[in-house]
Amino acid sequence: MRRALFIATTSLTRSGVEACVDFLEATAPRLGEFWLPLPRELCAGRSVDLGPLEKYLEPLLALYYEVKAHWRCYGSAEDLRLRELATAKLAALVIKARVYGKVDLREWDAYFSHPPSPPPTPSLALGAVRGEELVVCGAHPPNPIEAAHELWHTITPQKKTELALWITKFIAHIVDSINLDEAYHKITREGWKNAYSAILGNVQPKSRW
Repeated sequence: MRRALFIATTSLTRSGVEACVDFLEATAPRLGEFWLPLPRELCAGRSVDLGPLEKYLEPLLALYYEVKAHWRCYGSAEDLRLRELATAKLAALVIKARVYGKVDLREWDAYFSHPPSPPPTPSLALGAVRGEELVVCGAHPPNPIEAAHELWHTITPQKKTELALWITKFIAHIVDSINLDEAYHKITREGWKNAYSAILGNVQPKSRW
């Protein structure tokens, strides 16, 4: 089997994950090993509590168990737990920004001080990933929080402030929506796609399926 070099990506929405599952179901069985953003414990045959993300990862679980391919898992159950804690800290920053009407970049810099580790190749990544061999298989662009995790340490203070304001809007939509899909569609209707392109600059995904 030939080894694929691409990273497939989608923003974390149920519809986006389902679209990527359709793509991987058609392509991954013909490739070598392919990495999914599921806890390593799951690949080891252990029971894993996926927490609030379970309904978004369900299509990936079905793919892993029902489609024969050389699946691998990256990440851990502890990563999921830490993600929940980090989300609570970010919500606190958002509340503070809304109360005082301004963004304290020192606090936001501290929150986003550690850029994420790049995913293995080939793999599916949930969120923002940059690279030459990128395949957008689901929802694009990444939501403002996903974009910040990837871009924060590379952009100017002015763009950081703009991105923080979009994060504030997005979290407000999450609170007022029934799920991440609805919040994502609300933020895109408000112009997030153009804002993301401006923050990102000229670097765009190279390929789409």
